Amino acid sequence: MTYATSLSLSENENRPTSVAVKSDDKAYIKALGFVPKRYAAETAIVNQGEDGDRVFIIESGWGCISHDFASGQRQILDFALKGDIVLPQTYTGAALQTFVAQTDLAVLEASAKTLALGAAKSPHIASLFLETLARQRALVAQHLTNIGRRSALARTAHLLLELRARLERVGAASSTGFACPLTQYDLADALGLTPVHVNRMLRELRERGFLEFRQGHVRVLDRLGVTKFAEFDDRYIDG
Repeated sequence: MTYATSLSLSENENRPTSVAVKSDDKAYIKALGFVPKRYAAETAIVNQGEDGDRVFIIESGWGCISHDFASGQRQILDFALKGDIVLPQTYTGAALQTFVAQTDLAVLEASAKTLALGAAKSPHIASLFLETLARQRALVAQHLTNIGRRSALARTAHLLLELRARLERVGAASSTGFACPLTQYDLADALGLTPVHVNRMLRELRERGFLEFRQGHVRVLDRLGVTKFAEFDDRYIDG
């Protein structure tokens, strides 16, 4: 299953990131053939069922990874954020999910075989991608728990707290909030709710003084309170 993990190629070693990448490895990854590309918002970069061999490192913007149904509905599996690695297809087969640019998206893009080559040449990169797999599993577990067991209110709060924590680790959010381009339809497809239900949950979270989502920005009003309510433990994000 395709999920994302944080990888920063920045030369600034003090910048927050989930996995430290050595300077030599940064240069090596770039030398393997990753090229910068840009995609406009709402561009379908990889379609479910499409044959391909591409891997993406998100440089800026938001992406969306989803499973699409013949009816036109979708289940959003994850949002690809700054520093994340996205591999939409199996190693040698068709894409199992659709990967769309949620906003204007800047990526580094290469053949998926680049990852195998990098792992073979650099033990540090091999270790990094083992950590990637572990973190992917942790994200999947939390998203399944959200859909299966958390109340609608708690799962809405949990997802927004997760997005804030992931963005904070790459310097794109503060402890009190973050810019969020998602619509209520996007949140509904990620949470397994209807847009009307999402609207009610966001209103209740605001009325309880936990957080608010207005005009493309999420503001955390009571971090301790909402964290306790949603039973949010960010250790799974750190892999």
